[in-house]
This record gives sequence, C-alpha cells and structure tokens, in this order.
Amino acid sequence: MMRRIALVVGAMFLCSSALYAQNQIENSSFDNWEKKGKVWYAAHWDTANKATSTLGKNVTEPEEAFVAVKGAGKKAARLKSQFIGVLGMGKFAAACLYTGNFVKVVGTSGSQMSFGIPFTSRPSSLHGYYSYNPGVIDYADKNHKSLLGTKDHGVIEIFLTVWKEPFLIDNTQGLQPGPKTPGLIGYGVLDLHTRTNGYVEFDIPIVYTSEVTPTYIGIMTSSSRLGNVFTGSTDSVLYLDELELRY
Repeated sequence: MMRRIALVVGAMFLCSSALYAQNQIENSSFDNWEKKGKVWYAAHWDTANKATSTLGKNVTEPEEAFVAVKGAGKKAARLKSQFIGVLGMGKFAAACLYTGNFVKVVGTSGSQMSFGIPFTSRPSSLHGYYSYNPGVIDYADKNHKSLLGTKDHGVIEIFLTVWKEPFLIDNTQGLQPGPKTPGLIGYGVLDLHTRTNGYVEFDIPIVYTSEVTPTYIGIMTSSSRLGNVFTGSTDSVLYLDELELRY
C-alpha cells in the first residue's frame, strides 16, 4: 500500500512538473529566430516585419552581440522604430514583439494583428531584462502633433483574459487592447521613459480582478508606445531578453 501511495505521489509530482513547464511561453529567451526570404521571425512570437519588410526593413531583429545572458547560441530581440518608405513617402513604424500572429496590411493606412494565444494558468508576474534608448518624437499623426519634439516612450504589457478568440488589433479602426478591454482579468504594464545603461532586470506584477482561470495570454512590447497611431521617434531602440512568467 505504501509503495502504491509513493508511486501515485511520484506520478502527481511528474505531472505537476510537466504542467509547470507548459506554463511558460515558448522561446521567451528569444534565442530562436528564422529568416524566410526578407522577413525575420522569432519562433512562437510575431512582429510587424511582414509589413515593413516589403520596403526592405525588419523593425524587429535578432541581436547576438548585446544580450542579457551570455552563452553559446544566446540572442536577444532588437526593436528599432523607423520610418518605412521611399522618397519621403511612407509611414512611421514602431517595432513590436507580441504573442499572436500578423494578419495583413490594410491598404496604405495600417495593419491587422491577431493578439493573444491560448493559456490557462495564473502567473504572478512577468520577469525579464530590457535595455532602452528613447529618442525625441520626430513623427506624429494629426492628432498627436503636440508631441513632436518630446521624448518617446516604450512599453511592455501583459494581459490575462477570458477571451473566446484572439483580439483583432486594427490600427486603422483604433482597435487596440488596453487595461479596460472586455474579458481582461489580469494586467501588468511597464512604461519605459528613460535611457538605461545596459540591461535592466524587471519584474511586472500582474494585478487580477477575478479568480477565474484565463483562456488567453497576451504580451505586447514596443519601442514606441504610440506607434499604433504612427507617432514616435526613429531613434528609439528597445532590447528584450530572457522573459519568464513567475508564479
């Protein structure tokens, strides 16, 4: 009987350990990248590169020399806000890295992204390392002209939700997730305003408003927080490395 109990307890331990391993988002170290044609992809994450690469630029790329944790095969993500266009014709593009999939370019005015992936655990925080250099805003849409000449800022956000499907981001319609988005049960944010001297360790607490089990998780990072409205600095650069959900 004691042996049977020990076997059951051992099996429960193995199962709980496997479940914990599944509670991390794959490739949160940002070590695994692939280039298909002109487009850089971070495995299990997505970016705006499918749109910006049509004009020869990847705004989010792997970084091998400047990493938070050194070692063979270690990489980080480099997010660089840029003007995308030719002969002065084009748009400002903030670099982003998020859980989900790029959907399509919408004419010449923006894009759509499917934001969030299935997830059923309740982490207490998002931990990792970042390095940020905010530039002075040199591009702005008509509603944010007053910000020209002021300092840009970046963002790292995490969403735990009870969505039935991913959130459709559409910057041509102003559809963007935020702390008041329907279905949101857990949220954390780190606004990036100041220049860092190398990498800074961070831990973003997730504040829950419900005890229910999430169905989706969304992590959104950007070198220019107002990039969804084509506002930011072409000098803003954000490096991200070694993200981890903590429990």
